[in-house]
Amino acid sequence: MSEVLHTYQLSIGYKGQALMPAIEVSLNEGDIVALAGPNGSGKTTLFKTLSASLKPVGGEVKLFGKDLRDYSPTERSSLFSLVLTEKPDDLFLKVFDIVAAGRYPHLGLLAKLKAEDEQIIYDSLETVGISHLVNRNFVSLSDGEQQKVMIAKALVQDTPLIFMDEPAAFLDYPSKIELVNIMHKLSREKHKTILFSSHDLDLLLRHADVMWVVAPQQPLRQGTPKELVEQGIIDEYFKPIVAKEEFYWMTSKHPDLKTCFSGDWSDIDTNSLRNNENYGRNVESW
Repeated sequence: MSEVLHTYQLSIGYKGQALMPAIEVSLNEGDIVALAGPNGSGKTTLFKTLSASLKPVGGEVKLFGKDLRDYSPTERSSLFSLVLTEKPDDLFLKVFDIVAAGRYPHLGLLAKLKAEDEQIIYDSLETVGISHLVNRNFVSLSDGEQQKVMIAKALVQDTPLIFMDEPAAFLDYPSKIELVNIMHKLSREKHKTILFSSHDLDLLLRHADVMWVVAPQQPLRQGTPKELVEQGIIDEYFKPIVAKEEFYWMTSKHPDLKTCFSGDWSDIDTNSLRNNENYGRNVESW
């Protein structure tokens, strides 16, 4: 697999103050890498630095062997797409308009959509399961639906690298299953490289190829989920969070729910999961 991104002694932060020790990591073609860490640990800062939205405190980022700063904005837009937690708040923008904006790097001087561009837009909406919302005003959608629109916008940009900051935020568990399946399909079939962050530790541990784990003023640690668990890194970095989690789906009392979170979600009927009488309830209420 070819290397897509590599950092060299990268320091991230604000006003010359680094949030953590220097970072040395890499992304390869087709990787699905999960960025995990508690609030305030620097996840969003790292995303913004890797995407040239924020200047590094020190070190460098190389994208396809070239310094990230040497690319023009137009060149960068053809190499990576970015899904952040911020969303447009224009009252009149429709779903189609927002998703179509992802095609702009591929359009000519007149920025006019062709038939093939429109087909790509509709295909992306279908991929994330919101084709029926194409003519809705964006602000009228639920948080989860808005998140899917932003993911569809990144898909139509058709870049080899996709950054997703908290893509599972506001999604119910069936929708998270759908999201994971989308990411795996993009990685395995289209060789997309995906770096995403999430607070859902179970989601990360079960479905990432590699994890990057961060905590305030701690070095970034990387490895497979299995390696990080066995080395005690997850416990060290997440102990205050894990202690509060109720992983209700892991009970043997409800094997149908346990199956949904056992690692292979490709054949799960998400509508059946939503209709389960125990969906959305914790173990104490059973």
